[in-house]
Amino acid sequence: MSEVTIPARADPTAKWWVQVRGKAFGPYALDQMARFVAEGRVRPTTLVADNPDGAWLEARRVLALRGLRAPTTGQDRPVEAANVFVHAEIVSGSWNAFMAALEGMGAVCDLAPGLWLVRTRYSAGVVRNTLSQTLERGDRFVVIDATRDRLAWFNLGPEVDVRIGKVWNGPLREEKTR
Repeated sequence: MSEVTIPARADPTAKWWVQVRGKAFGPYALDQMARFVAEGRVRPTTLVADNPDGAWLEARRVLALRGLRAPTTGQDRPVEAANVFVHAEIVSGSWNAFMAALEGMGAVCDLAPGLWLVRTRYSAGVVRNTLSQTLERGDRFVVIDATRDRLAWFNLGPEVDVRIGKVWNGPLREEKTR
């Protein structure tokens, strides 16, 4: 059986959509797709399209997406160890797979039910992507990289995404003086 491919686009402003569990997300620019590939969020078997209602194909069949790598920066040096907090609510039967993946990331300290401290070399994004692959609908978690001041989460919903962005990167409230 031969592979069918979408030809590579010359247009650098091309947009892409990603399908996850039957739902379309996007549009994403090619540089964003490169980051998703590097983070493991888009894999060769991930369904993608060049429009939200288009023909969905596996990413490996799209010439424009083959061989994507995240842009290299000075941050591509070997990653040093970090202290990462993970808080999870697991309602499916995925607990054992989640814990195996978490323990595979580094030394784990159980702090409270659903809360762990992990000493790891992995970024918050890599931890999120690895753990999310073990979970199912209804499960959710957040990863806080205390060393690198980074935050990542899974399955919290679009409203929470917006609220997190406003608080995490927002200005401090002025303190009232007495």
